[in-house]
Amino acid sequence: MRGWTKTLLWAGILLACAGVGAFVGSRSNPFPPGVRDPVALPSDSPSPSPPDRVRWALSMSSRSSHTYHVGGSCTSDWRLRGLIELRKSGRVHGRGVARILLGANCDFPSAQIQAERVVVAILGRVEGEKLALVFKEERVQPVGSQDLGGFLRTLRFSIPQRAGAEASESKRIEDPNGDIYAAVTRIRLGR
Repeated sequence: MRGWTKTLLWAGILLACAGVGAFVGSRSNPFPPGVRDPVALPSDSPSPSPPDRVRWALSMSSRSSHTYHVGGSCTSDWRLRGLIELRKSGRVHGRGVARILLGANCDFPSAQIQAERVVVAILGRVEGEKLALVFKEERVQPVGSQDLGGFLRTLRFSIPQRAGAEASESKRIEDPNGDIYAAVTRIRLGR
């Protein structure tokens, strides 16, 4: 093959490649979703979409008592720390650990062992501008111990759905057997 034929062949191949590249380039988006166009002007009214999940740290302090229908009562002070997550569906899921503080006692002798640590599942949903939260016992330590002061029976709260929100509540519940559970509780959401 002669030199000028090779040159013409290579020039044809390069022109064909350039034509194919130009055609493909004209049909593609140089800024796919997630890549910002550097020369695009910002829109006047951005519409931020709400995040799929919002997370808060939750802290709680509670002084509870359990008055037995046969007489006598037990008291306890608890501190709970946990994390909750508000999902786009409006449901709340989380987990926390409650620890008893010194001073828990009963005004009668008892063979039952007082719980010292409780792992709780935190569930709930959005109700208007508030989160309605329920705490469910998952694990108690030491194994076989009980919440003698009634802390776990009073764990149901509503709190505004924003970081820094606080709520305090006094609660009194009488069960069908005549036992009375009471608590003064403070709950706080943080980031």
